[in-house]
Amino acid sequence: MNRFRKMVTVVTALFALQAAMAQDDVQITFDKLPAKAQNFVKTHFPKEEVASVWKDTEMLRVEDYTVALSNGTEVEFLPNGEWKEIKSRGSEIPASIIPSGIRDYVKKNYASSTIKDIKKKRYGYEVELTGDIDLEFNSKGKFLRVDD
Repeated sequence: MNRFRKMVTVVTALFALQAAMAQDDVQITFDKLPAKAQNFVKTHFPKEEVASVWKDTEMLRVEDYTVALSNGTEVEFLPNGEWKEIKSRGSEIPASIIPSGIRDYVKKNYASSTIKDIKKKRYGYEVELTGDIDLEFNSKGKFLRVDD
């Protein structure tokens, strides 16, 4: 019987550890975001209401934060408050966010399109335009290629 109790205790502990280390999306309030992320939202989306804020944790570590705005835009932030991706749902991403080289290239070469998604990558930026056109730019905003 003693051996059975030890086994049950070990199995229970393993399940508890697994649950603690599992990936969790937890809804939080806006004021729980890093200050840098709060300032970004207030600066670039001053007229939009915050619909929800989520903290994504994995193995007890914050992976990122997601802010959903009333116009359907979602902004993902790194744990330090730097933005990593902005997804627009029907509204245009504010020009103040997009590096000037990217803005100028899109305006010149894809005048009838708007930027609906922008992601920071290791090499620079990945941009999705309306019409499902994907472009890649380096960290200085110089065009690299059309991504198929």
